[in-house]
Amino acid sequence: MGKALLAVLASGEGTTAEALIRACLEGEIDCEVGLVISSSESAGVLGRVDRINQQYGSRVATACVGRKSHPAGAGERLRPGDQTSAEVAAVEQLLREGGFELVVLMGYLKRVAPSLVHQFGWRQGYTSRYQAQMLNIHPGPLPETKGLYGIEVQRHVLEEGLPYAAHVVHVVAEDYDEGPVVFEHRTPLLANDTPAALSERIKSLQREQVPRDIGQFATRRRKYSQALQAGRAFGERLGQPIGAE
Repeated sequence: MGKALLAVLASGEGTTAEALIRACLEGEIDCEVGLVISSSESAGVLGRVDRINQQYGSRVATACVGRKSHPAGAGERLRPGDQTSAEVAAVEQLLREGGFELVVLMGYLKRVAPSLVHQFGWRQGYTSRYQAQMLNIHPGPLPETKGLYGIEVQRHVLEEGLPYAAHVVHVVAEDYDEGPVVFEHRTPLLANDTPAALSERIKSLQREQVPRDIGQFATRRRKYSQALQAGRAFGERLGQPIGAE
């Protein structure tokens, strides 16, 4: 079995996405990023991918799928942050055609549509986080910073006097920041912390720790799937049904 093939969804500068791609290319984790989908054609992550491809001779593909390229249809009612139906269809096609094992949201400023969550994220009835294949990177402790993004996460941490800052990897569910937490990395607050300073520190920690987290999740998910398949095969040989974990 080859490397786990990943797709990344991003909307911003993409520093953590860059760290993930470099970790893959340098053999630090047993994964490969095959596609980066951005919701904005001006997102810095696209330039970062181009520079990485030039440096390594790699072929990480990019695509822009946003409201500008895929506008809402006539009569379509959307909340701020919702994907249009055209966006949903385009993202679904790209992910399906690519055959990706994992989809990772890294600063993706969109609410993932229920149909995409049902296909790749957390479903009602799942009993293991390893049944899902869509993860989100969130720069704050959950549920305390649920629904916040960017520097507002760290502003909330400081203004509410939370005991620590953190960044989290969690499975994507239909509601913002609701899926099961897979990894949480806490960091103490400093006496002179500002929202900007704390935000930069969390970003630095994400660049260091998230690629390893994604690699571990991919490996564990494969082991879970293999064990489940082996269990089912054993049950079939005995004539007994074996349920999912």
